[in-house]
Amino acid sequence: MNKGITLSLSDPAGETMLPLFIEKGFRETETPNIYKKDNKVLIAVEPLIVPEERFKMPDSPRPYPIDYTELAKKYELEYIAVASRHWAQSGQPSLTAHPTGNFGKAMYGGRHRELQYTSPNPMRNIYLHLLDAPPEGFQVSLEATHHSPTEFDVPMFFVEIGSREDKWRDVEVCNYLVDCILTGMDEENKKPIAIGFGGGHYCPMFSEKIRDYAMGHMAAKYAIDLLTEDLVHQMIEKSINPEIVLIDGLKGRHKRKVEALIEKTGLEIA
Repeated sequence: MNKGITLSLSDPAGETMLPLFIEKGFRETETPNIYKKDNKVLIAVEPLIVPEERFKMPDSPRPYPIDYTELAKKYELEYIAVASRHWAQSGQPSLTAHPTGNFGKAMYGGRHRELQYTSPNPMRNIYLHLLDAPPEGFQVSLEATHHSPTEFDVPMFFVEIGSREDKWRDVEVCNYLVDCILTGMDEENKKPIAIGFGGGHYCPMFSEKIRDYAMGHMAAKYAIDLLTEDLVHQMIEKSINPEIVLIDGLKGRHKRKVEALIEKTGLEIA
């Protein structure tokens, strides 16, 4: 199968990265904004992939920002990596990767209490290259599952540059991310898939465990109260059948809740 990459031309990071992909051999097809190189398909979209306004989904296009399910069928895509900007209040320069989905209300697009299919091993292969030689001063970490998209059948995950516009437009940093995406996509390394519960948004334990496991959906400590049997089922199904559960620092009722929910799934807690 082919492998997909997508970026937004309304995103400064996406705008910076598109010419870099073209420099590396991607050529536009007969369809505008669709580029190909070997077994990789690059999809450039005009709207932001994650809506900027809290709790408001743009009226159009539908589905937002494009029909990735249909594109995945047309181009026989195994998964799609989203090359994107990352914003953090701290402004910390960073490189991050994460699945998408909403454990509660949809703050930034997607549907309430819905998770997007993800692809843990390809995300892991790309993430390991982010660790190779990041630009000076950049932190590298996984992030817990958050924001849109949530509705597409094709597995997706984000690979991001943070956390301010000067970094999003930094050609050297963007080139590093592009190289990590392309190099990671060429690898077929596989590790057991895990889902995670607990820890902070930047997933310190799960980031450490990435050498041993490919992380699927991760529910940070702040999302534990939102968990339901359905959401845990989605974490499992949409992480493509994980084998193990990792728990980071949960205690008391949070730990008891996760253990009770996992007991019904038959998965083992590491």
